[in-house]
Amino acid sequence: MTHRARRLPACAGRLLGVLSSAAGLVLLALAVPRAAGTDWSAVRDRLAHLGGAQPALMCAAAAAALWTYTYVLTAALPGLTRRQALLVHCTGSAVSNLLPFGGGAGVAVTYAMTRRWGHPPGAVAVCVALTGVCNVAARLFLSAVGALLLARTAVPGIGWAAAAGAVVLALPAVYAAVRPLVRRRAPRVRRPDAPAGTLRRRITAGARRLAAGVRTGRDVLHRSWPQLMCAMTATLAAQGALFVVCLHAAGARTGTGDALAVFAASRLLTQIAVTPGGIGVTESAAAVALVALGGAPAAVAAALLLYAAFTHLLEIPLGALTGALWLLHPGVRRPAPAPAAP
Repeated sequence: MTHRARRLPACAGRLLGVLSSAAGLVLLALAVPRAAGTDWSAVRDRLAHLGGAQPALMCAAAAAALWTYTYVLTAALPGLTRRQALLVHCTGSAVSNLLPFGGGAGVAVTYAMTRRWGHPPGAVAVCVALTGVCNVAARLFLSAVGALLLARTAVPGIGWAAAAGAVVLALPAVYAAVRPLVRRRAPRVRRPDAPAGTLRRRITAGARRLAAGVRTGRDVLHRSWPQLMCAMTATLAAQGALFVVCLHAAGARTGTGDALAVFAASRLLTQIAVTPGGIGVTESAAAVALVALGGAPAAVAAALLLYAAFTHLLEIPLGALTGALWLLHPGVRRPAPAPAAP
């Protein structure tokens, strides 16, 4: 294979990233005003009237969301400092916000940065797995609650979303009730003979690594679950506060309760990988819901553009800055040993 042929997949990946980011920006610029039933001239008028303490409140809420998430990372990776966690979070978020399926690139950034600081690969893998599960589970739970809160409103399509939310919330109770019965009645299956030779050694080594990772993850979760839960809750609360502040600053005339319900119901859409971070898709769906709840169309569109700017667009230059800081001053050191699990 020639050097040029080897470069084709990398070029295709970069092109896909550029196209996806461009699609997200087009959705944000065109689809959000259209979903709200307004146009750009009205949105510009709303944005032009912002002033006073409103931008400061938005900056404070956005900074709080960034800072509280550092507690999620330090709980999942013992020995990581708050400063390091902030660098990892900002840099990884910037990379994730630039690419479709950007979470994989964000994981690569997290791995490189934490390995430079001396954290072992197994601990980093546990950190990535725990934070990923916490993010998806928290957003799934929040979306289910938000959909149920909006079930009796005039929001289009909320009926099926509320039904799905009820199923999601019922699943843990069903699992807790069924699991003991399944374990009690499950027949013991005789293990097949293990393959011989090199394949057997590889399978055995892989199984041992997986078992060690599961044990490490269980120990970290047992020791740090209160901090993980509180920090994840605080992060989402700060993001919800930013959402409400943007709506109030733009004059959307939406009640705080309705605004928080829409914010909660739309969280799962941020995991859609068609555009980086679901940008454009999440805001368009939220615009439809807020206008259906009585929000002023131009103000709703302006508020959602502001929210996307703080939670997505501004994270990119911030992440570039933190990434450059890490490259210039990596601060190589060994992490402090984690305390033994009780």
